[in-house]
Amino acid sequence: MLKLVLFVSCVGFVVAYDFKDSFYNELLLEDLLDDTTGSAVPPVDRFRRSTSDDSMDDKCKQRRYKCCNDANGENMEKIHEVKKQCFTEVRSKNKADGTYEPVDMFSCERLNRTKMEVICAMECVGRKKEIVDETGSLLEPKLTEFVKANFASDEWQQPLIAGQIETCVKEAKEQAAKQPREAGQCNPDVSNFGYCMWRQMALACPKEKQVANKRCDRIRERLANNEPLHYYKAELDD
Repeated sequence: MLKLVLFVSCVGFVVAYDFKDSFYNELLLEDLLDDTTGSAVPPVDRFRRSTSDDSMDDKCKQRRYKCCNDANGENMEKIHEVKKQCFTEVRSKNKADGTYEPVDMFSCERLNRTKMEVICAMECVGRKKEIVDETGSLLEPKLTEFVKANFASDEWQQPLIAGQIETCVKEAKEQAAKQPREAGQCNPDVSNFGYCMWRQMALACPKEKQVANKRCDRIRERLANNEPLHYYKAELDD
């Protein structure tokens, strides 16, 4: 996971989600880059997949970072495809504008540009799903409808989702107030909201739905203590 150590150490500027949670960074890379074809960026698997990993079927790969056996898999996979599409669009636009540079895990400057591309891709997802306005700010009524339809397939989630949305919208607004974006930068609201909802969902997962292994137990413990999930393999893996 050298790429993750380098990724989170390059914090020359911070906007939106601060990229200090290396476990969540891995989720972002998986969502945005994995199996991307025709993109200017190599798939994340090219950085991390071993020969033995190639034999894993799609179902196993999708469950690699899953710690709650909820019923949102089909909807999540659809959103996963939108994320990949948006990241490809952002990078293609930058390439057309002459501002594209390959992902370079040894260059903080290039990684900082990649961070901005991730934020822009997440705003793109918000636009495609019509949950942000023309400035990229969250549209709460549409956001609520979208989240309930896509992230509350299980009965246990339904009474919790409204409170989680309220909490995460508030957090996104607070982050925006603390870290005003510069002119021309993409809006970080969707990135902040998504990270908050991921934490909320992980913590709310009922005992009988929890994936029980060392990795997931450690993740839940750190989330409960509001600690960053620095991805140390010896600590999180079985």
